[in-house]
Amino acid sequence: MAQVLVKFFATVREITGVKSVELEAENIKELLQLLVQTYGSKFKDTVLNNDTGELKQFFSCMVNGKRIELLSGYETILKDNDAVALFPPVGGG
Repeated sequence: MAQVLVKFFATVREITGVKSVELEAENIKELLQLLVQTYGSKFKDTVLNNDTGELKQFFSCMVNGKRIELLSGYETILKDNDAVALFPPVGGG
């Protein structure tokens, strides 16, 4: 298990009520499950696809500034002191 810093932005921050939290997890999939346990159904309903358990479309997860899609996706192994960021969809013009 790795001790990581999870940073929340915009609506995700509003749901959690905090800017960041330190948690222990093996990979991104486990971390998301832990976040659901910690922040409950509002977090799950807002951030995750109920059918897949993965992030909803246009949500972004980054580990040390790299999108998980460019790493090993939800199986990305976390290391101590990694910074994980969760972003909601970004809109604007």
